[in-house]
Amino acid sequence: MAFIVNCYDLLIKNGTVVDPGNGIHKKMDIGIYGSRIVDVFEPGQKPGKICGGKVIDATGLTVVPGLVNGHCHLLPGLRFSYPPEEIWKRGFTAAIDMGSMSSASFNRHRYLVDASPCTLNVCLGLSSMAETQGEIPRYTLLDREVDKEKIKDLFEMHPDVLIGIKVFIGHNDSPGAELTHAVMKKAREVCDYVGCRMFVHVANPDIPFTELIQYFNPGDNFTHTYNKGNILNENGEVYPEAFEAQKRGIIFDSARGSRNWSAEVAKAAFAQGFYPDAITDDLTCLSNDPQTSRLHVHMGECMALGMSFDDVLYRATNVPASYMKGVQVGIQRGNAANITILELQKGPHMYTDAFGVEYEGDTFIQPRATIYKGEIKYNTIYTDY
Repeated sequence: MAFIVNCYDLLIKNGTVVDPGNGIHKKMDIGIYGSRIVDVFEPGQKPGKICGGKVIDATGLTVVPGLVNGHCHLLPGLRFSYPPEEIWKRGFTAAIDMGSMSSASFNRHRYLVDASPCTLNVCLGLSSMAETQGEIPRYTLLDREVDKEKIKDLFEMHPDVLIGIKVFIGHNDSPGAELTHAVMKKAREVCDYVGCRMFVHVANPDIPFTELIQYFNPGDNFTHTYNKGNILNENGEVYPEAFEAQKRGIIFDSARGSRNWSAEVAKAAFAQGFYPDAITDDLTCLSNDPQTSRLHVHMGECMALGMSFDDVLYRATNVPASYMKGVQVGIQRGNAANITILELQKGPHMYTDAFGVEYEGDTFIQPRATIYKGEIKYNTIYTDY
């Protein structure tokens, strides 16, 4: 009998593969040639000698599709944007930059998207004042700040990466009911004109939820869902209109952030069956704190409030990827080898929300390795092979 050898460029072995989009949750090995996954098989079930030029032994660890960070700030424009070269230790292989840039600067900074270490899509800020760092109040001259012709032109020039418009709404961002309505009307007008999704940062707005949600179309994104003043009425109940909006295709995004996650709101909403459609972290330099907006930490927070790991993972991979361009999710033959290896540390862990409220979970998630297009970008796993 011939001596059969299967020697991959990279072999990930002995890990528990969890891929909810493909219904996988079991121990499997993964063989990679170049940038692609070529084999996924149960240990001991493939004939011949199995080896790899590089090997990661994921014994006791969880191997998942590369995390997709559907809300972060990696591009310049905000003074606290996160450094792109640091993303690998956060475990994600694709991301959306959520409004760090506006139409005022995107053309001359498009090269940064191409140079990004991961697959990067972009939402443009509605107002050209989005990049003034707060020195000039946003929406002071709304009609002059929003040039829909220029925005449409940019979407036509960059259809491969531009996916939506980012809008800031809230007591501090669009103070007063009159301004809030004016901004939302302008945002709806621009998104309809351009033909793109609307992504709305919502933070305790000065109009009722029932009025705000009327501006949203299916596919639009309601961001920072579990901040105070957003989705609960005066009785602590989720607005019926929120459930109706979710059913008609509005995407409710957790977008944790350093200031936009209330465990009390989330706990009440989860208990009523109102879970996020997308789980994102709103990563910035404000995230340089182990309790704040890191996607893997936030996934553990959602589990602490009752969600399963598989459900959390699906919302942190498949869902944001579904409204991105050029992003492929799944551990299966032929797919790009975008993979994250996680350690699910079991045992009591105290989480702290954006308002200082502590609550306990039984799982803390820690990225241990990140593989992008078959290349090991980050690895803390010792493998003796």
